Amino acid sequence: MRTTLTTALLVLGSTALAAPVSIPHQNGTLNLPAPAKRIVALEYSFLDTLLALGVKPVGAAISTQGGDRGVPAYLAAPSRGVQAIGSRAQPSFESILAVKPDVILSDAFVHKNIYGQLSGIAPTVAFESRRGSYDDAMQQVLLIGKMVGKEAAAKNIYDDQARLVAKAKKFANPKAPPVVMAVVTSKSVTLHSTESFIGSLIETLGRKNPVKPQGSNTQYEVSLEGLMALNPASLVLFTGADESPITREWAKNPLWQKLSAVQRGRVYEFDRDLWTRARGPMALKLMLAQAVESNLLSDKLPPSAYAYRP
Repeated sequence: MRTTLTTALLVLGSTALAAPVSIPHQNGTLNLPAPAKRIVALEYSFLDTLLALGVKPVGAAISTQGGDRGVPAYLAAPSRGVQAIGSRAQPSFESILAVKPDVILSDAFVHKNIYGQLSGIAPTVAFESRRGSYDDAMQQVLLIGKMVGKEAAAKNIYDDQARLVAKAKKFANPKAPPVVMAVVTSKSVTLHSTESFIGSLIETLGRKNPVKPQGSNTQYEVSLEGLMALNPASLVLFTGADESPITREWAKNPLWQKLSAVQRGRVYEFDRDLWTRARGPMALKLMLAQAVESNLLSDKLPPSAYAYRP
């Protein structure tokens, strides 16, 4: 009798754990009979969020094929053991199929042309990550937490992030002039508008961003002349340690020396792998610490570790 009762209780407990899950996303609503156990993550923000929740995905787009720079350094150790299923730009359908996912987490912008193929493998969620805002990323923590049956943990992470943001915001100088933020490669300078992740985060932290979206583009390229037209008093450049930024050539142009940010010594430099390729809660903690340490929020001279030197 005791064995029968124990079995019944286990069945009831299993039924309770297997409650249906419903998640809204860009392409509709994900409906699952129970929380997802086997997840494939096609963006670093999703990988970051899952790992922060204590969930290791069965596959992630972490390879360097197709010119991708690979997983950001801060995620290298936490993601050890996760199966690579191609890169973000070129995920492998065969590799995804092989790991038998319950759910695929895709980027609404990057993977829009292959969404149908992904959905043919497993239920696929489309979130705005690459082109999403800070608020989008924070809401995704809650949605992903619900999807994997870790709503309480996700709420704790969400609340902790809010506390960290409020704490960092206290360092912001309310009288500081607007700051322009841009990704710099060897070939281009791309501005991040008020609706991009980094552009909206900096405004949340108390610095104004004068760059507005161009139509549906939250990020777009600019020439030196275009940057001069904005003439920012503070300028943030996100660069890759293995690349020679085009701004080194720009620095030879007299226009560069006329930029207010250059004359004020308010040109800050950050690692673009962390700041512009990551979105999740683990990345955010590092970003907030650097935003304070660099004097970016207070609009003071950056220390040598964050001062841009062409």
